[in-house]
Order: sequence, then structure tokens, then C-alpha cells
Amino acid sequence: MAGLAAQVPAAGATPAKLRDQGEAALRPLMAAGPVRQTMGDDRPRGAAPATPLPVARSAVLHLRRDDLAALPETVPEIREVLPNRVLRVPPVVEVRNLPATVEDNKSSSWGVLAINALAVWGAHGVRGAGTKVAVLDTGVDDTHPDLLGKVPDWAEFDENGQQVSGSQPHDSDRHGTHVAGTVAGGDASGQWIGVAPEAEIAAGLVLEGGSGTDAQVLAGINWAVGTGADVVSMSLGGLTLGPDIPSTYTAAIVTCLRAGIPVVTAIGNEGEQTSGSPGNDLFAFAIGATDHRDLPAGFSGGRTQVIQESAFIPPDALPLPYSKPDVSAPGVAVVSAVPGGQWAAFNGTSMATPHVSGAVALLLSATSIRSQLQGAKRAFLIQDLLAGSVEELGESGQDHRYGFGRIDVLRAIGFAREGGF
Repeated sequence: MAGLAAQVPAAGATPAKLRDQGEAALRPLMAAGPVRQTMGDDRPRGAAPATPLPVARSAVLHLRRDDLAALPETVPEIREVLPNRVLRVPPVVEVRNLPATVEDNKSSSWGVLAINALAVWGAHGVRGAGTKVAVLDTGVDDTHPDLLGKVPDWAEFDENGQQVSGSQPHDSDRHGTHVAGTVAGGDASGQWIGVAPEAEIAAGLVLEGGSGTDAQVLAGINWAVGTGADVVSMSLGGLTLGPDIPSTYTAAIVTCLRAGIPVVTAIGNEGEQTSGSPGNDLFAFAIGATDHRDLPAGFSGGRTQVIQESAFIPPDALPLPYSKPDVSAPGVAVVSAVPGGQWAAFNGTSMATPHVSGAVALLLSATSIRSQLQGAKRAFLIQDLLAGSVEELGESGQDHRYGFGRIDVLRAIGFAREGGF
């Protein structure tokens, strides 16, 4: 994948305008001889055609070694060439024997109660209506009784970032349905499982059977922006052991933020002092996991990262250390939907992430943030409200286990309304 260091003004940036600017930035690359050849019948045997990804200011390329080596000279705007890595759903564990305190929550999943989503429904009379959450995952079973009629947008992408023609909604695993259920599931089981049960889901299948590529995920982000999503939710990642992170997702995340769309991502399930990409990107809103006792899950990742160079940060501010995750949410013994009209309890930062994505939907439906703010101001206010209203459980300020703390969406809405929204 080749990425261009194109800058986009933050002011007045609509998703359509940002896509147009991304397409304009990619034209020199797409017009280059070796790239143009991949679009014709004489492309290298077995090579897929180039796939432009305007939101990410990148393109997926299959080129001969010599052509790839010469490309930066032909297109000097190219900042870096990155491999198309394989990503996976963070390892999750199904919980067979629920703790007694979890089973005692009969009206809703314990996480919906813990982040005060139930209180928001009662206090403000909103459940996420009029909002859309893009869930990029293994797909979704849109026939599940908790998700019926809630998935108006669907797309599937192959390993080269190409949209699969004729694909119909389905879950290639169980993970995506579980995540979508925590965002917007109803009470078909007799227990409310979704944080924002009246929100809509834009479901992108980017992890076939639980694994996929950077190109698939970036293509999913590119598509999600065009669906009118209010937030992108990604319970996925590739393990990163060192403090340096790949910049594969930075441009795409920054574009989403400039369009007013927070990108909510799992930090990873490999434990303390580890993290996963894209969750460890500076601009991602990274989520750790807590249990029903408000303790950090043993598997939940978090560490200090370092940016050595960046197209988005002034050189005099580098190197830049920063901490992840940003916040935490319920991620242990979380009951949600699985394909075939069933329900199951999973552990994982994958389960914590949709609690936060659903909280964004509730926050937007209970306030006037969308009508009053556009672009990056909207996205950063949403993140600041959620991070600034947490239940602080660890060290003072941000730490590697809780981030700033476990989210409380009722308090976030209260702060927003106090601020005139």
C-alpha cells in the first residue's frame, strides 16, 4: 500500500469534500505508468487492479519489485510504502459460567447498566434514534431478532480492498453480530443487550472468518464515511510489541475526525504493556476492558507509544510519547447476540468497544451536538465529553489500565447539556 502525505483543511470539511480532496491527492499516483498498467489486461499475472482509498489517502497496489522501487521517484508525493498486513479479531473467550452478580442483572446486560445507558433512556427519553454506527468486523446476522430492521447499510471487502459484488448481509464468524448487538441490540431475549437500541448499523465485513488485511479495513473505513455514519467502531487489530506504531491508519482516522466521525477502536487483548494497531494510533479513540467489579481485565492492553515522525505533527513536537487506552468500558462476561437467534457471553476489548460506540450514539441523540458543530470540533468534543466524564478508577489522570477511566454516558450528556448542547 502506498500512502500520500496529503493535508486536508479542518474547517468546513464535509465527508463528500474530504473524499473529493482524497481523490485529487491520489491522481498523480493512479496516473503513474506502473499503476495505470495494473488497471489494464496486461497487469502482472495474479495481480489485482490498484484500489484507490481516498479517505486513507492511500492505494492498494500489486506491482513488480522494480516498478515499486522506482515509484517514489515518479510520484514524489508518496510518503511511505507499507505491507498489506493481516489483522485479526482480538482473541476472545466465551464465558460459560457467568458470575452471580452478572446473572443478577435481569433487565439488561450488566454493561448497559454499568455505563448508565439505562439511566439515559429514562432521564432523557432517548435510545439512539437518528444515529448510525459503522461496525467493521466479521459481518452481521441481520436476521437476529435483536437486530431486525437495524442494518440498512452493508458491504463486504476482499483482501485487496475491493468491494464484493452481490454480497448479502451475513456473519462469517460470530464476533460481528455480538459487537453489533452491544451497540444496538434490543430485548428479544427478555434482556436489553444494546446501549443504543434505536441506532442503525452500517455493517462492513472486513474480517472474513475472523481475519483480514489492512486493505480490507481501510476500504471499510472509506465506505463507512460514505454511509453517513456518526461513529466508526472497530473491534480488531494487529499486535504491536514496541512503542513505535505503523502509520497505516493515521490518514484515514484523521479524515474521519475532520468529517466529525470519531473512530472507536479496541486496544487489544494481549495484556498490559501491549497494544494493537489501529487502536494504538494517536488519533484513534482506544478502549480498554473492565469487569463487573470495575477492575481492569487481565487481558486488556495498554502502554506508552511514541511517534518519531509524522505528516500530521510539527517536527519540533517530535518525538511524541502518548498513553493508550483513552477510556475503558465493560468487556468481561458481556452477553450479546450471536448468529442463529442465539446469545452468548464473551470477554474482550472487542466487547468494550461497542459500549463506547453505542454511548456516542446516545450522546448525539440526547444533545444538539450534531446540529451545532461540524467537522473535527464535533468529533473531538464527543471524545472529550466521554473521556472527561468517566468514573476514574485507577491512577489520577490517564493510565495504561483504565485510560482516563470507565465511561459514564449519563454524566457525559449532563456535561454536554450544561455546555449548551
